[in-house]
Amino acid sequence: MLMAAAVACAAAVLPLAATYAPGAAALLLCGAAAGGVAVSAALRASRRTASTTILGALAVLAGAVVALAAWLPRQSGSALDALRFSGARILTTSVPVPVTLEMVALPFCGTWLAAATAAALLYTRRPALAVLPPVGLLAGAVAVVGPVGEPAYGYAILLVAALAALLALTQHSGRLHAAGFVALAAAVAGLAGPALLSTSDRRPPDLRAHVDPPYQNPEQVNPLNLLAGWAAEPDETLLEVRTDRPSRLRLVTLAEFTGVTWLPARTYPAAGTVLPAGGEPPGRAAHRGGTSAGLGGGWLPAPDGAEEVTGVRVAVDAPTATLVAPDGLRAGQRYTVDARPPDWNPQRLAGARLPAGDEFDTARTLPPGGPGRLYEIARFAAGTGSPYEQATRLADHLRHNYRFDAKAPGGNGYPSLDRFLLRPVEQGGRRGTSEQFATAFAVLARALGMPSRVAVGFTVGEPLDGTDLYVVRAGDAVAWPEVYLDGAGWVPFDPTPPASTGDSLGPAPLDPLPTLPQIEPTPRGPPVDTDQPPDAAATAAPPRARPAPPIRWPWYAAAAVLGVLVGVPTLRLWRGRARLRGGDPTGRLLGAWAEVRTGLRQAGHRPAPASTVDDVARLAGAAAPGPGVGALAAAVNGVAFGAAVPPPADIDRLVADARAYRKALRRHSARLRRLTWWLDPRPLWWRS
Repeated sequence: MLMAAAVACAAAVLPLAATYAPGAAALLLCGAAAGGVAVSAALRASRRTASTTILGALAVLAGAVVALAAWLPRQSGSALDALRFSGARILTTSVPVPVTLEMVALPFCGTWLAAATAAALLYTRRPALAVLPPVGLLAGAVAVVGPVGEPAYGYAILLVAALAALLALTQHSGRLHAAGFVALAAAVAGLAGPALLSTSDRRPPDLRAHVDPPYQNPEQVNPLNLLAGWAAEPDETLLEVRTDRPSRLRLVTLAEFTGVTWLPARTYPAAGTVLPAGGEPPGRAAHRGGTSAGLGGGWLPAPDGAEEVTGVRVAVDAPTATLVAPDGLRAGQRYTVDARPPDWNPQRLAGARLPAGDEFDTARTLPPGGPGRLYEIARFAAGTGSPYEQATRLADHLRHNYRFDAKAPGGNGYPSLDRFLLRPVEQGGRRGTSEQFATAFAVLARALGMPSRVAVGFTVGEPLDGTDLYVVRAGDAVAWPEVYLDGAGWVPFDPTPPASTGDSLGPAPLDPLPTLPQIEPTPRGPPVDTDQPPDAAATAAPPRARPAPPIRWPWYAAAAVLGVLVGVPTLRLWRGRARLRGGDPTGRLLGAWAEVRTGLRQAGHRPAPASTVDDVARLAGAAAPGPGVGALAAAVNGVAFGAAVPPPADIDRLVADARAYRKALRRHSARLRRLTWWLDPRPLWWRS
């Protein structure tokens, strides 16, 4: 029983351990389950009361926590602060959670207390109550994990099996019954559970949504607005990078467009050295060491696919892959990023589709007030085909019809976009920096219904003197757009042409503003902007209709009813069969008497706790006329006082009498009790 209690508590908390970074989290939580059970069992074995047992388990737990504080690292603050704010810090840290004192203290204490309480309850008059602490521990673990964890069917099956064994063993019903109970419960959990859960499109609630992360949006200039200043002083050194696989460095991702500017994420949960996994396909490993020379601020440049950061405290916005340094970057700051930048396969991208869920609706939204011919230009430039083909043609259109000019006015809102896309060259149109090209692409992509965003970062240029050291200067700053494709993630595109060699742009190869035919609305576009001119409103796409979620609760209710109708009678019949047919002759005799007592209780004639065998026999005779149990009572009395065990033929007759009496009890019960006789689960945990 003690082993079953420890296994149940460990299985209940292991879904939470799966959200931790590689380390000793699972081992520590399993050790807490075993330690709580062992301490509680030792105290109960020494004749301690239940309350004294719990207090003793708390005292030993305090010593274990002191040992943890001396062994595990902590992120910041004192050990006392780490213990006090453990829960809040777990909810404000991105997954995978680092194995530090702050992150382990609360789950460790909860697991220890649940295991100690379960073990203490096993020695009370109601040992079946020992299943409650593991169930409560599971509820807490699931609440903390929320939607960020993976389905834990294996742990669920292990928990159900351990609880089934715990219930079966506390009833002293024999090994066969216990094994059957465990097998049936595990089969139901393993086969029916995943089938039911896989049909649900609902996500569990996320407690992290109700807790503000400790690091908010950095108070610094929007990086898009810094591009013009960096372009004015292109030789200023910002960063030194040492790498054997150079790739573009992401500084910040801007996903929200207001019509005036692009905005970064507002909050950044703390992260350990191991970062959350991205949605892009993995590529080749790239190990980087960075040194901040003149960058400053809170944004942390890193390549895409960053997996681990050391040397600086990090917070992260996982959806946008933006890293920040809560303590800020200073000159000479060194840090290392282990990354695996994605490898983009054009053949795979060509068949990718746009996401169908509503989680990307914000990335499709265009605020009112945009340029009048925005949707016409988008449809003309992109043409038809797969989303990747349309996005590629859109980038080609901007690269071939517009010119890069480092001296072009900055700006990334609708006024700048109107000048860039629609005005002639003599009025400052058709020329811009990567800021305007990235903004134009992202806005035109949203006009086509594609989820898009803008990123700001740096190219690493050429190595210094043929070494693996790269100097990133202000002139290497660049903005680029990204489009989300199912199965590929956020795919970057390059709509910015090379810098012009002369002051005059010259004529564009193609006229970016031809006379366009009337375009039918696309079903993927954003809502029609009533502030736009009539020609743009005519081509704007209506909002996507969201299908109503299917109603699945009738299936869950039907499955629950079916489980009761089939499971309870099966277990009841299995238990009766084990009592009457299994074991030695004495066991069969006592099992038949237990069936008589169980039948009396179920019929509403519960024997008093101090009743003798003769008292129960008299109660049985009054409860149901017909076949009596006097001979069975005499045989049970004889076995109890050392008489010889009846021969097998007599035991068979006494067992048949017990079966006949149980049927007579059911016939003489009330109608409702007769109808629900085999559906009543209470006899499964009665001690008869």
